[in-house]
Amino acid sequence: MGEIIGVGVPFLNDYLKDHHWSFQDVGIATAMIGLGTVIFQGFSGVIAEIIPRHRLLLGWVILLYGVSFSLLPLEVDNHAMTNSFLLVSGMSSSFFAPLSATLAFSLSGHRLFARTMGRTQMWNHAGFLVSAIGTIFLIHHVGLWSGFLPIAIGSILAILSLLLIAQKDLIYHKTAGSSLKDESSNSEMDAIEDNRPLRKVFADFFRDPSIRILLISTTLFQIANAPVMPLLLLYLRFLDGGNGKLAWVVFIAQAVMIPAAWWAAKYSSRWGHKVIFSIAFFVMPIRALICSFSMNTDVLLASQILDGLAAGIYGVSVALIVGDLTRGKKGFNMLMGLSMIAMALGSVIGPILQGISVGRVGFRFSFLVFGVVSSIAAIIFFHYMPHEIPNTWEQEKDPENPSLPKEG
Repeated sequence: MGEIIGVGVPFLNDYLKDHHWSFQDVGIATAMIGLGTVIFQGFSGVIAEIIPRHRLLLGWVILLYGVSFSLLPLEVDNHAMTNSFLLVSGMSSSFFAPLSATLAFSLSGHRLFARTMGRTQMWNHAGFLVSAIGTIFLIHHVGLWSGFLPIAIGSILAILSLLLIAQKDLIYHKTAGSSLKDESSNSEMDAIEDNRPLRKVFADFFRDPSIRILLISTTLFQIANAPVMPLLLLYLRFLDGGNGKLAWVVFIAQAVMIPAAWWAAKYSSRWGHKVIFSIAFFVMPIRALICSFSMNTDVLLASQILDGLAAGIYGVSVALIVGDLTRGKKGFNMLMGLSMIAMALGSVIGPILQGISVGRVGFRFSFLVFGVVSSIAAIIFFHYMPHEIPNTWEQEKDPENPSLPKEG
């Protein structure tokens, strides 16, 4: 599903230009993807909260995504239809992150959520690398039209993989008062004894200072993060005068994200989710400073290691903190959707700032601007986000007060 951003959009631009689309029309077409994502990002969490059949819902989302891209070459000369397909692809892709996190949550519960999310994100980034390599190979040897094949094949395989998930294994989501057990640990899962209507759950999010801090800091994080890779690509082309090193910008970051996701999941349970997530926040200003002060292309490429570290941690830690903030309550899906809106807003505001800053003050000062924004995000998160409530789930309970761990 990462195909649409990492590989799909760049080759799609070339494909549309090859079919005599103007630059303005190409810009509108690619904007349709972002528009669909932004519009439906918030709805994705609400719909996932209302519809409990998350496996089936994800299957339909992937089907829409695959069909919209598969049919696009047949209607490429029809601008209205092509834009409609891209809008649908953006709408459907907005559901993927919240629903995949929800399925991971449903399969593992709180106790194993970190490990499951870590593995999920590792496979996510590995899948991106495979799809990118496959797409580039096909386009080079077959033609631009073949870039749609990995999306179609990947969507079919993704739907088939959902059939491997048994409904009985979705152990977390259940009605209040359920006696469902986590058979892997012989302990009761966290029952959701929350009868609030969804509108009250949504309103309560913004009364919780921790949730406000999470949304503000992640929005600033994405404002600082989203434009830096495209800006770095432009800067390398300016310094190097060619395209030889440009592909490495993406591949280095994605390759680092795989072990970073594993590491974040492994050590979150030991050091705390806030500590691990804070590392991602503080890495971003360092990366921006390196890009600002260095004109060595090898050093600039090496800075993508920090990008991969931050992004790998981010993909795991956001879901873990959302799980902490909604533990025993409704709203996991809605808060995941809201966190994705923060990401989408950052992805829109960041490039606008990039265009303004590069045009007025140049590349190196632009990197400094994003370094300042990422520093503000890091300070807000680290200073104001409280440490998560200790996980006492695996501790022995006090027989006189079962809600508390046994002393000593």
